[in-house]
Formats: sequence, C-alpha cells, structure tokens
Amino acid sequence: MNIFMKNHFIEELNRVINHYACNSNLFNGGCCYSAYLLAKYLNKMGISYKTVIFQYNDILNETDFNNAINGRGVSHVAIEVTYKFKKMLIGNCEGIYNYFKNTGEEFKIRKYKNINPEEILEGYRNNDWNWKYDTHCNGPLSRDIKKVYLKFTEIQR
Repeated sequence: MNIFMKNHFIEELNRVINHYACNSNLFNGGCCYSAYLLAKYLNKMGISYKTVIFQYNDILNETDFNNAINGRGVSHVAIEVTYKFKKMLIGNCEGIYNYFKNTGEEFKIRKYKNINPEEILEGYRNNDWNWKYDTHCNGPLSRDIKKVYLKFTEIQR
C-alpha cells in the first residue's frame, strides 16, 4: 500500500471513530473495543501500530500489556499509527486529556508494540468498562470499520 493510500485509510478510520466518539460515547466505555477493531484491520492492511493505554496512578508502572489491560487503572485504550510522518492516535482524545486535567489525577501513557487484536479483545471482555457506552453500538461500529477496510481492499485490486 502506498503512503497516500495508507494515509487516506487512516483518515477514514479516524473519521468513523470520531463519529462514534461524538455520537455514541465511544470513549466512555467502548475505546477498548474500537482499539480491537482498529488493530484487526490495520493488521490486515499490513500497517504497523502501537496499542496505547492511559493508566491511572495505581498501575503507573505496569509494563506488561496483559496485566495493564486487566488492571483497574485503565482509563483509555487507543491505537497509535504513523500518519504523515508523525505519531497519531486514531480518534480525538482531547476529552481524555481534559478529564485528567480537570480532575488533577495523575496518569501515564504506555505504548505497547506487537499486541495482537485478540489480546485487546480479551482485555475488553475481561473488564467492566464505563456504562455510558451502549454496547449495542459495537455491531454498527464493526460494520462501519469493515466497510472502510473493504473499500480500500477493493481500490487496491
């Protein structure tokens, strides 16, 4: 995949995630599921990524992904990619940063390489996430992300 197509693919994924973040409280309980979907389709497209966890102070020093994702100190899970030669989180995380700024709580951002999508999904299934997110949105979110993927695989043919 050439750099133009890669960047356009990332832009489309970002657009879908931001739509759900604004309209369905995705970043209030569904961030880990969206990270799973993003990792799944980035992986299929051969695009490298890092799994990013915003951690509360009670697990600040946890370096093992599986321990961190199953800990009680996870505030946000995101996917980082290289976009236009810069590191970028997919989805607007301004609300997450503002939350920590407004509460004054200490947090740390940890980046993990080589975390497969299934590990992220397992973390989603094994945690109690924020109730504000309606999990009935998982199906439509999955379909919308898959549509982006199919559009780009069709273009590549």
